[in-house]
Amino acid sequence: LQEILMTAAADIKTPIMTCPLLKGKTNDDASQITDKLRKITVADIIKSMEVSVIPFAVHGGEVCSIHKLKINLYKPEHYPKHTDITEEDWEETMTVTFLRKLEDAIETHMKMLLRIRGIKIEKDNGPKSGNETDNDDSDSGKKTGGDDEDDDDEGEDTEADDLGADEQKRKKQATDEQDYEESDDDEKNEPSSVSGVVDPEMDDDEDEDGEVSKEETPEEDKEDTLEAKKEVKSVQQESKKKKRQRFVSGEKDRHIFAEGKGKTFEVHFKFHKNEPHILLAQVAQKTAQKVYVQNLGKIERCTVANCGDPQVIYYGDNPKERAEISNEEKKASPALHASGVDFAGLWEFQDKLDVRYLYSNSIHDMLNTFGVEAARETIIREINHVFKSY
Repeated sequence: LQEILMTAAADIKTPIMTCPLLKGKTNDDASQITDKLRKITVADIIKSMEVSVIPFAVHGGEVCSIHKLKINLYKPEHYPKHTDITEEDWEETMTVTFLRKLEDAIETHMKMLLRIRGIKIEKDNGPKSGNETDNDDSDSGKKTGGDDEDDDDEGEDTEADDLGADEQKRKKQATDEQDYEESDDDEKNEPSSVSGVVDPEMDDDEDEDGEVSKEETPEEDKEDTLEAKKEVKSVQQESKKKKRQRFVSGEKDRHIFAEGKGKTFEVHFKFHKNEPHILLAQVAQKTAQKVYVQNLGKIERCTVANCGDPQVIYYGDNPKERAEISNEEKKASPALHASGVDFAGLWEFQDKLDVRYLYSNSIHDMLNTFGVEAARETIIREINHVFKSY
C-alpha cells in the first residue's frame, strides 16, 4: 500500500502481467507461449568447459601465451520444448554475441589486474624512511656546498615531498578505485552498439524489389510475371531468413581462432608475456550468464495459471457486461502470469491470448498504454487486493 499511494514509483519492485487465453485454448497452448517468452542464457546450455594453456608460443613474431577455451553445449531437461531456437542460432550466438562480450570482459578484467599490479609496485617502491632521507640530505649538502638560501630551498622541497608522498598515494588509490567502479558501471550500462552485433542491411534486397517492380511486361504474360514475382519474393524471404549477424572486431581483440560447430565452440586467445595471468574459465562463466540465446522482451519469468487467480481479470465473452462467473469456470480457463511488464511482447500472441483482459499492476505502464481511466481502475484493484486478505 505504501508503494502504491506514497512511493508511486514508475519502476515498481514486483511488476507482473496477467492475461487469460482465448476461449477454446488449452494449457498446452499456454505452455507454448511461456516457452517462447522464457529467457535462455548461454550458461543454461553449457554442459562442460575446458581451458588449456600453452605457456610459451610465438605468434606474429611475438612471444606470448595462448589460452584455449572449449565449450560443449547440450539441451538440459528444463530446456523449453516449444521454442524456435535451433543449433544454428546457438552457433550464431556463440560466435558473434558471446565472443564479443567475452573479448570485452577479458579486456576489463586485464585492466583491473594491471591496476592491482601497479598499486603493489608503488607500495614496494614507496617513499624512503626518515633516516635515509636525512642521510641523503646531508650527503647532498656536502656535495653542493652552496649558499644558505639554496640549502633552505632544498630543505623546503624535501619536506614538501615527504608530506606529499602519502597524499599522492591516497589520491592515486582513490582514482584507481573510481576508475574501477566506472569500468564496472560501463560494463553494466553497456550500449547495444558495444556488443559488437550488427544486423546486416537489406539494401540489396530493396534494390532487387525496386528492379522487379520497375520491369514492364506485356499483358499476355501477366500470369507468368505474377508467378515469377511470387517466386522472387519467396526466394528473397528465404535469403533474409538465412542472413545472419556478423562479428565486429575491435582494436584490442585477443582471439586468434574461433570456431563453432553445432554443439561445440572453441576459441584461442593470445596474451603477451608481460601481462598478468588470467583465470579464463571464471570470466567465461560470468559472461555466459549475461548472454541470451533467447530473449524476446522485458519479461523475466512466465508461468501457466488460471483465471481463478485474483490478479487475473476475466468476465467471459463480453467484458462490457462484467457478468459474474463461478470460480469453477474461472479455474477451468487457462491464463498467463508473467513477472515483468512488456505489453508489446504479449500482443504478438493475440491469436491465442484474449488481450482485452491484459492487465498489469504497474500503474505508470497502464497509464502510458491504456490511459488515465485504466490507471484509476488499476489503483482501485491493487488497493482492494491489499485489503482483501484482512
